[in-house]
Amino acid sequence: MVASNCTLYCTSPRERVDGGSAGRGGLAGNRSVKIIDVFERSFQRLMEGSIGRVFNSPVQPAEIGRKLERAMLDNRVTSTNATLVPNDYQVGMHPQDMLQFIDYINGLNRQMEGWLTQIAAERGYTLIDRVRVQIAGDDKVPRRTISVRAMISDRPDVGPADQNVQQRTEIYRVIERETGLPPQRLRVLSGPRRGEEVIIRNPVTTVGRSFDNDIVLEGGDVSRHHARLERSGHHLHVIDLGSTNGTRVNGQPVRSHLVQAGDEMTFGGVQTQLLHYDT
Repeated sequence: MVASNCTLYCTSPRERVDGGSAGRGGLAGNRSVKIIDVFERSFQRLMEGSIGRVFNSPVQPAEIGRKLERAMLDNRVTSTNATLVPNDYQVGMHPQDMLQFIDYINGLNRQMEGWLTQIAAERGYTLIDRVRVQIAGDDKVPRRTISVRAMISDRPDVGPADQNVQQRTEIYRVIERETGLPPQRLRVLSGPRRGEEVIIRNPVTTVGRSFDNDIVLEGGDVSRHHARLERSGHHLHVIDLGSTNGTRVNGQPVRSHLVQAGDEMTFGGVQTQLLHYDT
C-alpha cells in the first residue's frame, strides 16, 4: 500500500525545518535538535571506525537527517485513531556526491532508520512497517543537494537482507558508471579493523598506516605507505612500496603480484582478503 509520496530538495545544511508545519513548540524543537546532535555524533563514530580515508563530503549527514524528518512531517496522514507517517525513504544525490559516501552507506542507512524510528516514537506517530532508507545516485539531483522521496509502504517481503542487496547493487552501478571500473571489495581479516570491508573503486589505491592513504590499516608493523593496488578492468595488482615488514599474497612475499578473488594479502601483520564481485 502506498498512501503518499513527495520529493524535497535541499541546498543548505543550515536550512531550518519549519516548526510551524510540524506542529512543534519550543520544547519539542529543542528536543529535536538534541536528537539530531546524537544522530550526527553517532555517524561521526561510524566514520572514525572506517578503514577508508577521512570523511569529506559537500553533503553532510545531519543535512540528510533534517530533510528526512521534514519528509516525515510533511507526509503525515491523520485518521480518527492514529497519525500515520512514511516508513519508506529514498534519498537521491548526485553520483559524484554519492561516491564520497560509498564506504559508509550501509551504516548511514541504519543510523537514519534508527533516527526516524525514534522521532516517530517520541511524537506518537504510527508506522505500518519498519523504517527503510536507501540511497541512490541520480544525475538529475544537482551537486551538493539531496532529494528525499517518502512513502507509506507495507512491504513485509522486503527484509533487511534484501534491502542490503538492493543497496549494494546501486552502489556497484554508481561506481562502475562513474569510474568505468567494476568495483572490488577487500575484507580485513585481522588487526583492529577485523571484519570491516572497503570498496576498491579507483585505478590506483594506496594502503598503509598513514591517514593520507586510501585504505588506512592500523598496526605497528604496517608501514606508513605500505603498498599500492593498481587496477585494469577486473585485474588487480598489489605492489609493495619498499615496506619494512613486506607484503605477502597467500603467505608468499611479493614485490608485485596479480591478485584474484579469494586471495589473501597481508600488509605487515594485517591480513586482508579480496572478495568475489558479488560476495
